[in-house]
Amino acid sequence: MSASGIAVETASAGSGLRVRRFLLMFLCLVGLLDSAYLTWDHASHKADPAAFSGGLCGVEGGCQISRSSSMSELPVPGTPIDLPVSLVALSFYAVFLLLVLLRRRNDGPSSESGKALGRVMFGIALLSFAYSMVLFGYSISMGSICKFCAVLYGVNLGLVILSWRELRQQGDSLLEFLRGSVGAALSRMGLVAALMMITVTGAGYFAYRQMVGSWLAVAKSAQAGDKPVIAFDTGKRPTRGPEGARLHLVEFADFQCPHCRMAYHEVEAVAEGRNDLAVTFLHFPLDQSCNRLVTKPFHQKACELAIIAECAHRQGRFFDVAPLLFEIGTQSVEAVLAQIAERLKGSVDMAALETCRTSPDAREAVVRDIGEGIKAKIMGTPSVFLNGRQIGGTLPKAELERLLNEDSAPTSPQ
Repeated sequence: MSASGIAVETASAGSGLRVRRFLLMFLCLVGLLDSAYLTWDHASHKADPAAFSGGLCGVEGGCQISRSSSMSELPVPGTPIDLPVSLVALSFYAVFLLLVLLRRRNDGPSSESGKALGRVMFGIALLSFAYSMVLFGYSISMGSICKFCAVLYGVNLGLVILSWRELRQQGDSLLEFLRGSVGAALSRMGLVAALMMITVTGAGYFAYRQMVGSWLAVAKSAQAGDKPVIAFDTGKRPTRGPEGARLHLVEFADFQCPHCRMAYHEVEAVAEGRNDLAVTFLHFPLDQSCNRLVTKPFHQKACELAIIAECAHRQGRFFDVAPLLFEIGTQSVEAVLAQIAERLKGSVDMAALETCRTSPDAREAVVRDIGEGIKAKIMGTPSVFLNGRQIGGTLPKAELERLLNEDSAPTSPQ
């Protein structure tokens, strides 16, 4: 090849390298901004879930899964404030951006430190993307996708592809690449990257804990003085627990809402074995066919599912049918009825349920529950009230237990 040809090829390779570095830095900045917002969103919901309006994601935008699901936090022993996964992501993008900048200073074709950095970058990008896919799979299983989380999944995929392209430019064979990647992870450079991640995450968590602690104090003060105590009409509604219990949870939910499914199971887990807690379920389907607050199609089978649950309640079988409706509520009404008949055979009188389902009485009961929610000015589902005061939506079991165990729990209005 002529000297001019080599020069053109070198210039082309240099241009491609600059584009990749720019894209890597751009993706890191997108990841930083997105994970910073998710961390703020998580903290705001944790501090006062009842007052949180849903931020940019909205109440039904899917972000509930990143605010309060079991996969949204990592436990930190000795403190009630756990480490949000979004804060770990924030630390990852900060460290990755620093590695990209360091890589720019080691661009020589024979630079061993540059090659080591490239392998470390690819290794941690691959780990991050793998964890993203675990979270994505969990979201799919829960029937809810957080739009801001989905941005991070795309960012992580981009980091893997661009980092891999960098390694291909180094000319490693597959065997050399695999051997080099393992070695890079255990090298001084890999250990430095791990130490940087731990340091940045620790500093971020310290700041996060201080922030959430102060917000919790403000929210607790507001809850004590400003939030009204609402007396719900729950006399004939589905209730589990001792009559006259000191603590009373009222749960508004929609059987087509994936976050309601999470909230329902968290409440059931907390209520199990307690003799001081009663739990009442009230319907609030986000379906325009029975809820006057819903003005456009949304959960279009939710009213029918609520009526089915109400008819099961009239047979004393609400708490048998409710978990099944949460599980299969996305199916057709006919398929739901068939599943109830098959899986609860002998427990539910299907002929009586069908007669009830077509009568106006069950629908009127659902509409009355919706009226209770409108009176309470709930902003979406799930909405949970403790002794008449709203405490939030999907609360983790530990948070629910903390609220129930507080000596300052307000007196029930009933």
